[in-house]
Amino acid sequence: MGVSAEPEKTLLTERAIEFLAAGPADVVDLIGHVCNLPGAPRIVAEHMARAMFAGRREFVCAADGRWVICSEPVPYDSPAPGGPSASPAECLRNHSYVVVDVETTGARPYAGDRITEIAAVVVRNGEIAEVFETLVNPQRSIPAFITQLTNITWEMVKDSPPFAEIASDVIGVLDGKVFVAHNAAFDWRFVSAELSRTAGRQLMGRKLCTVKLARKLLPQLPRRSLDHVARYYGVDINGRHRAAGDALATAHCLLRMIDDLSGRGCESWNDLETFLGATGTKRRTTRRAPAMPTPVSRDTTA
Repeated sequence: MGVSAEPEKTLLTERAIEFLAAGPADVVDLIGHVCNLPGAPRIVAEHMARAMFAGRREFVCAADGRWVICSEPVPYDSPAPGGPSASPAECLRNHSYVVVDVETTGARPYAGDRITEIAAVVVRNGEIAEVFETLVNPQRSIPAFITQLTNITWEMVKDSPPFAEIASDVIGVLDGKVFVAHNAAFDWRFVSAELSRTAGRQLMGRKLCTVKLARKLLPQLPRRSLDHVARYYGVDINGRHRAAGDALATAHCLLRMIDDLSGRGCESWNDLETFLGATGTKRRTTRRAPAMPTPVSRDTTA
């Protein structure tokens, strides 16, 4: 249900998934098909399978020694008819969240831009429980307009760890929690790109965008930037355009939003998905995105 950083798929694991889609398979047959090694000694096949599937929770060795694909767990049981909308375990306030904010060298994580600062605020049982934050050496120059926006200079990050050195810490703080950010797609893409580049991992699991939530929950606001949402809830932002300041403010806004959702009868994750998926009566027009890439000259998390 929460976020996990899974090993990225490879050609061999894709072949294994296709083979196991037909049902459980003996390890010798499995390795024979996946690695084109028919009739491999069983001890060799077992060693190869365990090495190939290490850390991949979708592959399971059953009690009889055959390998199977683990089916996705059902997130929640539906509430009983006439009963409460959510059990205590389901309630949004009882979930564990990790509110993430990143500062970067630009807006293109898969075209050379890197993280310069990351913060992850853990929210547990309705309270802020932990704050992880660090500057990151992006191993490339920081554009002047980014420094003007964030006040992060090369001198500040040159002795900081590169992302590869903090990847395991980031995975640990994200694991099992709902990923939350203000404009979650931006932060998710950058963290995913960095984990893929440095650790060969891909992010999977639930994420929640507080911009999208604010659009549904606070339609009266002229804008849903972090400044506007924080001002509405009376939340101070200590260190705007810095990872920890923005993440902490977003975490406090998230808690207030969850209270507001509860007041509207939105108690569980299923309720939240229904609420976010509800369409309004106002028709929105879409504009075609420009064909050429454009530089970042404003706050992309607002």
